[in-house]
Order: sequence, then structure tokens, then C-alpha cells
Amino acid sequence: MSQETPGGWAPLDPTPGPSAPPNPFVHELHLSRLQRVKFCLLGALLAPIRVLLAFIVLFLLWPFAWLQVAGLTEEQLQEPITGWRKTICHNGVLGLSRLLFFLLGFLRIRVRGQRASCLEAPVLVAAPHSTFFDPIVLLPCDLPKVVSRAENLSVPVIGALLRFNQAILVSRHDPASRRRVVEEVRRRATSGGKWPQVLFFPEGTCSNKKALLKFKPGAFISGVPVQPVLIRYPNSLDTTSWAWRGPGVLKVLWLTASQPCSIVEVEFLPVYQPSPEESKDPTLYANSVQRVMAQALGIPATECEFVGSLPVIVVGQLKVALEPQLWELGKVLRKAGLSPGCVDTGAEPGRSRMISQEEFARQLQLSDPQTVAGAFSYFQQLFAEEQAEGPGRLLYKDGFSTILHLLLGSPCPAAMTLHAELCQPGCSQGLSLSQFQNFSLHDPLYGKLFSTYLRPPLKPRSTSQIPNASSPGSPTALANGTVQAPKQKGD
Repeated sequence: MSQETPGGWAPLDPTPGPSAPPNPFVHELHLSRLQRVKFCLLGALLAPIRVLLAFIVLFLLWPFAWLQVAGLTEEQLQEPITGWRKTICHNGVLGLSRLLFFLLGFLRIRVRGQRASCLEAPVLVAAPHSTFFDPIVLLPCDLPKVVSRAENLSVPVIGALLRFNQAILVSRHDPASRRRVVEEVRRRATSGGKWPQVLFFPEGTCSNKKALLKFKPGAFISGVPVQPVLIRYPNSLDTTSWAWRGPGVLKVLWLTASQPCSIVEVEFLPVYQPSPEESKDPTLYANSVQRVMAQALGIPATECEFVGSLPVIVVGQLKVALEPQLWELGKVLRKAGLSPGCVDTGAEPGRSRMISQEEFARQLQLSDPQTVAGAFSYFQQLFAEEQAEGPGRLLYKDGFSTILHLLLGSPCPAAMTLHAELCQPGCSQGLSLSQFQNFSLHDPLYGKLFSTYLRPPLKPRSTSQIPNASSPGSPTALANGTVQAPKQKGD
């Protein structure tokens, strides 16, 4: 039976869910005392020398990269470079790049399978993307073209290498840039072998290699065959992973350079030929290739991805953040005396619109500015708009989207679509209090999600306010066991 809580919120009884794989966004490196001593000694000897020599080689790459494009116009760069420029500069960059990774400790690159030709597979998709060392996969792929942020052009040496590569550049600040990238990828992929292959990391961000993140559709829009490329680091200690939660850039670089020998394994899978349906639907195509690669790696294929700066999972039609901006909302509601159960029947209706943010923070004893702003915005939106006829209040799409964004971290477009569907039966543009409570508490899918996020943790934690995702009824279970919610690490 459900246990009624103060303020009208009634968490549902959780149902056991399948076991979840390790969270792909978190990497914790546990070192024994002997390993720490080893890294201190080797790090003091190897790491400084290796990193210094690697930076010297990196800057030696610049003349070769500059020479290939020197004197060429933008029109000429729209076609693949041939002749002496390609022969000399391409081989020079390829050799120095291998030397750079060798100096950083990657003494061996194991290659399995056979790389397909441009005609067989114009696009290569590499996964899992777990570290900034992953560009090493370019070497056995003979330096294919890549897709990169336009902002990287201003980075010393890196910008020159991108021009040398004739990389496809995308700007995150220009919406039209994505359309141009899609057109350019399609143009090169359908050039009949005229252009070299294009390499994508379809996950779009780094994970810890324990699960594949959701593939973005960019590599699959052209509908041409692709060749999956697997990247493994079969070392006894994983020092390379650079995940959302884990060691930073300098620590990963120092630990890897301190290893006597690091091994990377690159495996070329058979070319994937899309079906007619997949050729027309990039998302379906991406999901199919993701499953093939996950099966070959022996890890789960998940719906996890990054939206903005937060990792999310997909539950129904909503994308749910693993770290929402506002936690234990039920406790905040009860402390304020403003739970949805008493919005219309409380002694002070509309209180959330009448008090200032400073008074609101004082009454709730909140000090964190982000929590105060999020909670205050929640109360401002919750049933704050008067219904055109009648004394009741309705929750319109803006308020509904704000609530789901604050509580679940869901992007507004998906929330607005869901609001429209919920309003269809009543032919109304707003949700009443009872309709919202039925949706958030009794819906077969979303009710369990809401009750999980509203339920406070069983035990207070000093390092995290996030419920244990492996417990029944958690977002992990609701997402078919795709991911375990991350635990914040104390800095």
C-alpha cells in the first residue's frame, strides 16, 4: 500500500527493477599503497620527460600541417588535396603522430580486422569514446577526416592540424552550422571514393567504457554503409578514462605517462549495410549500429546522453537528468506549507507569488543560491495562472515545463509535447490540480518516476543528495536498467 505523506504527495510502492550496469559517466581509480608508491617513483622519472618530448613532437607537426594548406584558396580546400602536398605532408604527420603517442607510453597498437575502403564504407564510427587519447585510432585508419568544433581552429597547433585534415567544422553557437555540416558529410560520403573516409565518435562525449552512450545521428544521416571501429585499452590499470566524474586532464595524462607501457587495441568490424528503413531514419540506423558495437564489446547499449552539461536518461517521452537541479522537493514543499495538496485549500492561497525570494529563502532555511532560485521559480509557476472562467487554477505548458525541468532536469520541448497530450482528453490548454496529481502520482510510468525523485534518501549522506540508483523504483529501474545514477564525489 502507498504511504501517505504530508502535503498530499503519496509515493508509490516501488517495483524491483533489473540490475543496472556501472554508471558510464563515473570513473573512480582505486590505487593500492604499492601502486601509489610505484606511480610516485615512475611519475617523477617518466612522466615529465615523456610529456616534454610529446609536446616537442606536437609542435614539430605544425610545419607539415601548415605546408599542406599553404597558398591554397578556400575554393581549393573544398576538394581533397592530392600530389606532392599529400605525399610529403600526410606521411610526415602520420609518422610524427605515431611517435607522439609512443612517447606518451602507447608502445603498442594492436589492430584486428581489416579496414574497408572508401567505396565500401565512406564513414567510420568509433566507440567507446573514453579519453582524449582516442585520436590514436586515426593512425590505423590512415588519418581519415574528422568532425570538430569550429572553436578549435583558434587553438595553437590543433587548429593547424584541423586545417591539414580538412576537418568538417561545426559551431555550437550557429544553428545553421549543423545543417551545413550535414550537407558536407553527405557530399563527401557520396563522392564515390573521391574523398577519404570520415571518422565519427557518435557518442559525442567521453564515458568510462562500461556502457555505450546513445549514438547521435550525425554519422548516419547520409544513409551510406559505415564501418564500426572498436577501441579498447586492455591494460591492467585503467588510467586513460576521462569521464564526467573522475580524474581531470592533468591527472589522466600524468598517470598514463607514468605507466611503463600502455596498450591500445583497435578492431575493425564488418561493414554495416543499412536497411531501406535505416537509410531513411538516421536515429533507427544509429540505434542499430550501437547495438552491434555493444554486443561486440560485451557491454550494454544505453539511452544515456548529454544534454547541455548534464547526463540524462530517457524515460517514456522525457529526458530525465541524473542530477536534477532540485532534490527532495517534497521536503521543501512541506517545510513551506505549500505542497500541491494545499495550494487551493491552504490558508494563504497564492503565497508563492506574494512573498519575495529573500523571505522565501529565510522561511525555508535555504542558503544555496541555485536551490533558492530553482525552488522559488517552481512555486511561482505552480498553478500560478488563473483560469479564464471559474475560481480554480490551471497549470499551463510554461509552468508544466518549468516544473519538469527543475524536478527532473527535462528539456522544455519534450515537456511541452507531453503537456499537450495530457490536456487532450479535456480539450483544455491547462492541467487542473487533480489532473497533475494523477499524472505525477498514479501514471504507470511517470508516477513511479516522480515518487522516486520526491522520496528523500533512506540515510543522510554528506557527499551526495542523490538516491541510490540501484535501489528498487530508482531512475535506473525505470529506464530498464540502463544506467546507475552518479554519486557526487567530494573534491
